[in-house]
Amino acid sequence: MTGVNISPLDVKKLAYLLVDGYWQVSVIDEIDSTQTYLTSKKPFHGEVIAAEFQSAGRGRLDRKFEAGKSQSLLFSFYIEPKNSRQSWGWIPLIAGACVARILNRRKNIFVTKWPNDILVVNGKHSGKVAGILSEATHEGVVVGIGINISMREEDLPVTTATSLYLQEIDELDRNVLLAEFLKEFSEIYSLWEDGLDIRKIYSELCFTLGKEVTVLRGPAEEVSGIAREIGANGELVLEGDRPIYSGDVIHLYT
Repeated sequence: MTGVNISPLDVKKLAYLLVDGYWQVSVIDEIDSTQTYLTSKKPFHGEVIAAEFQSAGRGRLDRKFEAGKSQSLLFSFYIEPKNSRQSWGWIPLIAGACVARILNRRKNIFVTKWPNDILVVNGKHSGKVAGILSEATHEGVVVGIGINISMREEDLPVTTATSLYLQEIDELDRNVLLAEFLKEFSEIYSLWEDGLDIRKIYSELCFTLGKEVTVLRGPAEEVSGIAREIGANGELVLEGDRPIYSGDVIHLYT
């Protein structure tokens, strides 16, 4: 069984909703991966590609991202930050915070999991609702985002996932959600480029902070401890002032 019917992505509607911004959105019915498309060409700052279906969608560590046609909001965008590459670890965190912020305006149940997931923790069907993939390429960064929109339980790729439909959110127009995200991202990204310390913005949404976690940093390397804070460059700082710049985080529940 497929998810509920929702309106298709519409370039004209997106152009109207984003008329005051610098984003240029293209929509493709089917593609292997929006992320691969942008990383394999010379994109321009503000270029966005969205797809109704990805035949080879990618997550972190080249994991497969699966979604039925039109059941998710799948897109990637390219930006060229003015800030030093050392601080580019903030890019996926900004994206995650923006996803959580726009969704919380509909129902206040969404949080981030450092560094690249958006979770529902107190909803009717808790789990991961969105994921983010960030890759440096050319002179900037390509950010890919997948948000589960209209999936029913039987449509979910894994039992730990969820969707906006399962949270009984009425507003499922992906055009509106995409436009809202791009506007939100522009605002916070500009603050970051201007040198504002945005740790408070992210930390208020970060479910990882204060939790005992295990960070998988490779096939044979694990680091455990309580996640205390977000560092100046977006790193996760564990108790004992141990910075973690990348890795898969597992929240430990007792």
